Amino acid sequence: MQAGLTLNPTGMNTRLITSVPDLQSYMRDTRSRGRSVALVPTMGALHEGHQSLIRRAKQQCDTVVVTIFVNPVQFGSSEDFANYPRDLQKDANTLRALNVDAIFAPQMEDIYPPGFDTYVEPGKLSVPLEGASRPGHFRGVTTIILKLFNLVQPDVAYFGQKDFQQVQIIRRLVEDLNLNVRLVICPIVREADGLALSSRNSLLSREERKAAVLLSSCLQCGAALVHSGEVRARNLLAAMRQVVKPEPLVTLDYLTLINPLELEPVERVSAGTVALIAARVGRIRLIDNLILGPLGASPELLLQLAFSARPVIDPSARIPGLETEALCRRIETCRDCAAISSVMIPPREFVAKYLKRDYPDLNTVRVLVIGRDAPMHADRYLYRHPDRPTAFVAALYELLEIEDFQTFKKAFVLTDALRCHVQSEHVPEKALAYCARHLRDELKQFPNLQTVVILGADAYLQFQKEILERHGDEIKPFDEIVKEKGWAEEDVPFPQLKKGSLHAVYCHHPTLGYKSSPSIAPALPPLSD
Repeated sequence: MQAGLTLNPTGMNTRLITSVPDLQSYMRDTRSRGRSVALVPTMGALHEGHQSLIRRAKQQCDTVVVTIFVNPVQFGSSEDFANYPRDLQKDANTLRALNVDAIFAPQMEDIYPPGFDTYVEPGKLSVPLEGASRPGHFRGVTTIILKLFNLVQPDVAYFGQKDFQQVQIIRRLVEDLNLNVRLVICPIVREADGLALSSRNSLLSREERKAAVLLSSCLQCGAALVHSGEVRARNLLAAMRQVVKPEPLVTLDYLTLINPLELEPVERVSAGTVALIAARVGRIRLIDNLILGPLGASPELLLQLAFSARPVIDPSARIPGLETEALCRRIETCRDCAAISSVMIPPREFVAKYLKRDYPDLNTVRVLVIGRDAPMHADRYLYRHPDRPTAFVAALYELLEIEDFQTFKKAFVLTDALRCHVQSEHVPEKALAYCARHLRDELKQFPNLQTVVILGADAYLQFQKEILERHGDEIKPFDEIVKEKGWAEEDVPFPQLKKGSLHAVYCHHPTLGYKSSPSIAPALPPLSD
């Protein structure tokens, strides 16, 4: 017995259904009782990867239906349909041990009766990669998936990351045809040595099994190089090919680095770029993939990055990459202040959210401005509508002696001391402390950052205590330091940057309170090289 399985001693609660009418009757009864339905489509030969999908489904839905059907339409004439592993009794026992509610294992004629002649034709996502190597494959996949969606009518369907291209095609199918089903994508499950679990692994000889681990080793090689600073796809792929080249049992079909939304090759990787590999190990064809992201990122975070990634537009710039998207996710999902009654959690506004759009080259940023907090109405935030400056934005431009947003974004960025909104004038110190973690990470995004401009007493206190880690008498009163000329400046250590220090400028907030500061332009660095 495998660890982690929940036993159903009698197996009587799992229903084996083999015909379409019986399935339709079962689903009508299930729906009449108001139960939510999960679908896990498989071709059988179940392994721990399938079981991870089922366990997730059981956590989220009342009724779990697992289908077992080796779909002939997705196999080419020269492929291994006849040899694909099949053992319905073993699979049924596994599913009973997992307390699955229903198994649908139809006969061929139930799914493709005589005269069947209607197929789904997927679009451009089905052309490259697996589509090029296996013509017609995704036509068969989308046809069977649509049939199963129609028969089961699930609330949620579960798929694995290992078939990454298939997942993206099914996502497009659901969106384009307005199908009323949500998709949950689960991370790849691997053997202890890294080999991705696959039903076809059972067909490998002992020597082939040893060689097969090179597929995951190849992907891990690429990830290690990315984490060491290499982002050029050409260099990464050259190094990755060397991992499998010496092994005569492994014949590459393709090895590529793609933008996950369009499945097109990239010149430089960023967070969410996917490394894909397909190869024959002996006579058995295997696939694997790895989503590139920040070192230590969880599999779930990597999946989020892949499904929200955008193409890299400018290959010569220092692009917002591996850390930026992860930072956005951490801020978006932060709930640290949820127990503070004076803080309203949504909406969040922060500079990392807009870097991809407005700052394609992070090297240009010289000055980061830290505000008191985002406007109560997020729609008025600077980056939402830069062509419609608010009173705060106009006053900020005057303080910095710049003309407009186009000038601003050439060297400046604006972020917040707080990511959430305070409903009272007093800002809780806990909120400032919580948000300082995100602020520190934002500062590290800009390799050429020279100056931080801190607007107002709250942001000043946060910067002193949480960023500079000063305490007690080390922190001079804000009004005292700005009294002489309306603003103050100092050089402060910041070892996270290459330079090791920052020039800090403290001034009154342009629109909060009754005091204001004159132009701080004399304290700013030259804004062009």
